[in-house]
Amino acid sequence: MLTLGKKSAVASIFAAAVFTVGAVQAADDVKVTKDSPFTEKVSYSIGASLGTYINQMQKTQTDLIGELKNDYIVAGFIDSLNDKTALESSDIEATLRELDKKVQTALEDKMKKEAAANLEAGKKFLEENAKKEGVVTTASGLQYKVIAEGKGDAPKSGDTISVKYKGTTTDGKVFDEQKEPVDFPLANMIPGWVEGLQLMKPGAHYEFYIPSDLAYGEAGAGDVIKPNSVLVFDVELVEVKQPEKAAADKK
Repeated sequence: MLTLGKKSAVASIFAAAVFTVGAVQAADDVKVTKDSPFTEKVSYSIGASLGTYINQMQKTQTDLIGELKNDYIVAGFIDSLNDKTALESSDIEATLRELDKKVQTALEDKMKKEAAANLEAGKKFLEENAKKEGVVTTASGLQYKVIAEGKGDAPKSGDTISVKYKGTTTDGKVFDEQKEPVDFPLANMIPGWVEGLQLMKPGAHYEFYIPSDLAYGEAGAGDVIKPNSVLVFDVELVEVKQPEKAAADKK
């Protein structure tokens, strides 16, 4: 997936220019098939790859800085090929630096708005969820529901846990799932898991509703877990392994 923040405006503009020129040529006299000479297929493939990139860029960047003018992109590209640009190189560089700043500022503003909206939505979700039968809210704000209790000793700091789980966003989108037991050091988990797992005993099956400040907070994680997201986990604690046993199992 395209991440605008990781690509410079210079790359965006260059790709747009190449793609647009390629599109003009393709409409006139460029014909490519699987039997075309290698150099023609390479040239076309580069253009097609850039076209895919531009397609994604236009979908995400237009709402940040407005729609780019393709005729000016083509003019600048052709002028550059002919070594006679209308703007001095220093002006071009300054303009593209300014574009980078505008894109970055727009992205930051957009992320702040999304984070604020997610925080409010998460707050409402937890308020309503707390009213449901069987849901318990701890002092930290973690919510959990017991589906089945287990037996034995609950995990503690330094232990490794063996679990099966499914993680979803509040709208039900699955972002991680382990149907077979997988081992994790308890200390390496997000705070909501560290607290929640210590309430469980081997064989227990709980559902966690984790506030964003006990999950990934304002940073989020990847494309699915947005900033300030409340997370829902269905967790089965299969086994608690003491440090010595966990080390032996790795051998």
